[in-house]
Amino acid sequence: MKPAFLILTLTLFFTACNFQSEEYKALKAQNDSLLRAKQAMQEELDDYFSTMNQIEQNIEKIKETEGVISTSSGDPELDSEGRSKINEDLIYLNDLLKTNKEELAKLKRRIKNSAVKSTELERTLARLTKALEEESSKIALLETELAKKDSLIAELGSTVEVLGKDIENLKTNVETKESKIQEQDEAIHTAWYVFGTRKELREQNIVTSDGIFRPKRVLESDFNKNYFVRIDARKTKSIPLYSSRAKILTSHPKSSYTLEKESGNFVLLIVDTDAFWSVSKYLVIEVD
Repeated sequence: MKPAFLILTLTLFFTACNFQSEEYKALKAQNDSLLRAKQAMQEELDDYFSTMNQIEQNIEKIKETEGVISTSSGDPELDSEGRSKINEDLIYLNDLLKTNKEELAKLKRRIKNSAVKSTELERTLARLTKALEEESSKIALLETELAKKDSLIAELGSTVEVLGKDIENLKTNVETKESKIQEQDEAIHTAWYVFGTRKELREQNIVTSDGIFRPKRVLESDFNKNYFVRIDARKTKSIPLYSSRAKILTSHPKSSYTLEKESGNFVLLIVDTDAFWSVSKYLVIEVD
């Protein structure tokens, strides 16, 4: 082989090798760029779906809390502490709902400005948007229902308070009437009796006489009422007289009583209380 031809051959060979090396480098650089773009796109998608998964988990939390509130608010024995807990849960729900709406709005803006286009991504965004809107409506409905219940409870409280005052007034009126009835009843069935010697009865102006030959008059002048013993005519069935002689000076039906001796002294036994006190509520007995 001539030296000139050999030199030409070698030159062409090295030129070809150098061209292939440059092409390889360009292809490799292009491939690496595509790989980096793919990785960046995958990371971007993973970030999108991570955010959406978090929003989805928060929606489940919202649903669970809504269920707790619905159950608690339906309790007829819900007290102020329970109502306060519901208010705290509602604040938590609204804050969580607001945060998720803001996150979803940010996500929509990022996807809109992104080169990534995915039908599944769009469907998921639409589903999450709808779910948040539904939960927002449910929370608003819960708040409305609770406000109505609070209003009703307040009205009932006012009604109960008014009724309580009415009942208290009625109770006072009833007690007053009962007291008056009792007083009237006691007055109707109150009787007075006294026994004493002629001298004692005269000294108290219970028995008076215009003269020695005039009959005695009983309870016709201004007699001393404090000298009498007050009794309940319904309950008094016997009156010990502590004397061996006794004479009833006031008018009482003979059939309504008897005078019996016990241990030598008389005891007045009233056998018919209604009849005995029907003529006079005062009983005067003269004893020795």
